[in-house]
Amino acid sequence: MNKPNNWLEHNAKPGSTLEHALDAAYAAGPNATAAQRAQAVVRRTLAAEAGPPMYYDLVQDTPLGPLWIAVGAHGLVAIEYESSEESLRAYLTKLGGRPERASQPVAAAAEQVRLYLLGDSQVVDLPVDLSHLTAFQQRVLQETRRVPRGQVRTYMQIAKRIGQPKAVRAVGQALRHNPIPIVVPCHRVVASDGTLGGYGGKMRDARKLSLLKLEGVNFA
Repeated sequence: MNKPNNWLEHNAKPGSTLEHALDAAYAAGPNATAAQRAQAVVRRTLAAEAGPPMYYDLVQDTPLGPLWIAVGAHGLVAIEYESSEESLRAYLTKLGGRPERASQPVAAAAEQVRLYLLGDSQVVDLPVDLSHLTAFQQRVLQETRRVPRGQVRTYMQIAKRIGQPKAVRAVGQALRHNPIPIVVPCHRVVASDGTLGGYGGKMRDARKLSLLKLEGVNFA
């Protein structure tokens, strides 16, 4: 005998565990209306357990090649060079998000970055979400955001500014794994010996030099 619909609604409300939602779907039996309600609960539960949406899209026409850009509820979470869509989706899932490819939620950020790289704008002013990083990484990247356009700092200077002068190598590692290049301008941080230091992707030094040149820094 089928359970009454009010029993289903009581036992399979939004926010239930997936197990409870599936139990409710089973208990609904052949009653089509009750089964549909239970299935809706299952869908809501799966969406809730997958985390909040993180939207992403590909920006094709930039001087540095195609860029993936991803945003969450609190700002940018990723800009990736030379990455596959599968890799980006895996990263967003690792952050606890539910990856969704959609141009509209990303459009404003994508346009700012594109215009900046084309030299049509000297400012890229976008909120970033670094909450998924360690406290040390957050300090390094926030300090890097303070380096003005047209200037550079050394890894040692960044280490000193965050109060950890001996952590030069760790600063380099934090910048090497910067998830939001360009907006968090890790290209403005160079080695103390006068060399560029590292940068991500196949272009590496060429990409870093291109960004510095765009900003008026002639790095020999």
